[in-house]
Amino acid sequence: MDEELKSRKVNELVDFQHIIHSMVKDDNVLIGISDLSDATGVSQTQLRYWLEKGYLKSRGTAKKKKFIYGTVFFVRMIKKYQDEGFTLASAVEHTKRHSTMIEAIKKMVFDRLENVQEEEKCTLIDLGVFDPQENKHLFASVTENGTKFELH
Repeated sequence: MDEELKSRKVNELVDFQHIIHSMVKDDNVLIGISDLSDATGVSQTQLRYWLEKGYLKSRGTAKKKKFIYGTVFFVRMIKKYQDEGFTLASAVEHTKRHSTMIEAIKKMVFDRLENVQEEEKCTLIDLGVFDPQENKHLFASVTENGTKFELH
């Protein structure tokens, strides 16, 4: 492989990693309470009540509440639990536990993702060095039928 092609592949990888990192980090996208209500099906009145109770966090001023994009998923999970019959307090506790798991997954992707490449029949995701065998990388091979792990 010539140097120009190598350089282009490295630049594409760096650009891709930057895109993934910015997607994983959702605190730079802010939405208003109206958009949050539309995205979740929870009324603005209910969202204000949850804010008042400390179940949600907002940015902005007292009159112009702004929420990070991740709040959409947080509110959707609370609503799902409430729809299943949980009390608000219990729904929030369950949602907080799941949010911790989601944050761990985001951190894993942020820490381990090294490369993604399209193959003819699958997408290969390079998750970096396989710790027990430092001369190999762990790959996730993703197809429409599922995901399998491989060592290369």
